[in-house]
Amino acid sequence: MKDWEKSGYEIEVRNPLPEYDGKYMDAQELAALISRAETQGCKDPDGNPLFTLLDYRTELANNSGENMQVIKTNCPKLIMHLDDFADPVQRGLIPRKGLVVLVCETGNRDPFAMRYLHSHGYDNVAGLRFGMRAWIKEDYAVEEYQY
Repeated sequence: MKDWEKSGYEIEVRNPLPEYDGKYMDAQELAALISRAETQGCKDPDGNPLFTLLDYRTELANNSGENMQVIKTNCPKLIMHLDDFADPVQRGLIPRKGLVVLVCETGNRDPFAMRYLHSHGYDNVAGLRFGMRAWIKEDYAVEEYQY
């Protein structure tokens, strides 16, 4: 896209996403959140999830046949593809109460995902800084995702 623009070709933007400065947490913060939430049964006093992991790595969603590692937790976890966010039924699975923590491979797609979800009324979303790679680098608990 940058080369296209640099060459002088026009770019038309349809339905641009609003600007949104999303929140981020690092792997240590997420590990502490998981630990606290699991001691509370992962729910607030009203029965809403304290947080939900939303893992939208392409490899998981494509059902590539090989087992992938995901963050280990007893708390709610959704596995989706980024394109699923556009489907109102799939997007409706994402809770509007409690924090939703986005997990992609490196965190590079989180700004777009947060802006997109924010444009659909989600103000409870945070990205995992440096994504799943940061989690694995810190040697936090993972489990195999079974298709």
